[in-house]
Amino acid sequence: MTDREYRPPEGVEPLLEVDPVAVRVRFECRETGHWLQPRIWQPVAVEPGEADLDPAVHLHLDECEGYYLNLTTEEPSLFVQWRLREDDTGIVVDGDATPPRALAVTASYNEAGRWMDGGARVDRVPMPGEMASWVAQFVSLHYVAEPTKKKRNAAKPSFLPRDQFGEMIEHERAAMRAKEGGRGERDTHGPGGTHDRRR
Repeated sequence: MTDREYRPPEGVEPLLEVDPVAVRVRFECRETGHWLQPRIWQPVAVEPGEADLDPAVHLHLDECEGYYLNLTTEEPSLFVQWRLREDDTGIVVDGDATPPRALAVTASYNEAGRWMDGGARVDRVPMPGEMASWVAQFVSLHYVAEPTKKKRNAAKPSFLPRDQFGEMIEHERAAMRAKEGGRGERDTHGPGGTHDRRR
């Protein structure tokens, strides 16, 4: 997708609020074969849920950049913040078949990053095509990508080739010698302009 696709269409009145979509996160438990953690849970899919029972995906104006970054990846995702009901470490207690609980779901790349920075357990699952279209429609109304800044042609000194870096240093030294030489000449003349200290 290109930036052009995300510019607000002419004559379209943007919706500032959209109804959230309730989702149910499906988890799978697999055997690890390790004695310390024989089984682990992982979210594998997001399906339509019930508004009163399941978390909902909200779209917010201030998260448009996060939606845009997500949609322009090779595989748009939903990010699930979750934990086990009885054990926040992710280790399944022996005999406990209760699936984990999804705390929140977002389509924003940035919001998911903030969750992880806060120490939350977050995993990604593929975003259903219908939801990707819904998010893309919201982004097309509200997000305009910032223009790419032009790169400066001049290389920074630390990234110059070795020979050019040496030439630059020699040029600076020559300029300093010339400056010091000029100052030395001014100092060698007395008030009458005839005295030369270098003699």
